[in-house]
Amino acid sequence: MRERIFAIIRKELSQLFRNRRTRMFLFVPPMFQLIIFGYAVNMDVDNLRMGWMDMDQTPQSHALLASFQGSGRFLLTALPQSERDIQSVLDRGDAQVIVRVMPGFGRDILLGHPTAAQILVDGTNSNTASLASLIPVN
Repeated sequence: MRERIFAIIRKELSQLFRNRRTRMFLFVPPMFQLIIFGYAVNMDVDNLRMGWMDMDQTPQSHALLASFQGSGRFLLTALPQSERDIQSVLDRGDAQVIVRVMPGFGRDILLGHPTAAQILVDGTNSNTASLASLIPVN
C-alpha cells in the first residue's frame, strides 16, 4: 500500500516540476502574497484614540488614566460627561475606546476589594476593536 502511495506522489511531483511555467506558478504567487500581506496586515495598535469618563475623581482613578497615557498606545481625545456624550463621541469617531471609571473605584482599591472600569470599544473596525480590548496597561 505504501509503495503505491509513494509511486503516486513521485509521479505527481515529476509531473509538477516537468515544465518551467508550473514551477513558476508553484513558488512565485506564494512569495508575492507573503511580501504583500506582510505589509497589508498590521496587528499593531498604537495611538488609539481614547475617551475618558471619570465618575470617581479620586487619586486612584487619576493614576489609572496616567497608566493609560503612559503606555504610549493611547491618545486622550475626548472627555465625555454623560451617556449622550459617549454615544456622540463614538458615533463621530472621535474616540475608538472609552474608559468609564465608576463611582467607588478608589474606595474599592483602598479597601482591597476587586474593582472594575467599563471599557466601551467602537466596533466599526472589528480588527482594531478586538486588539484594543486586549491591550494591557502598564
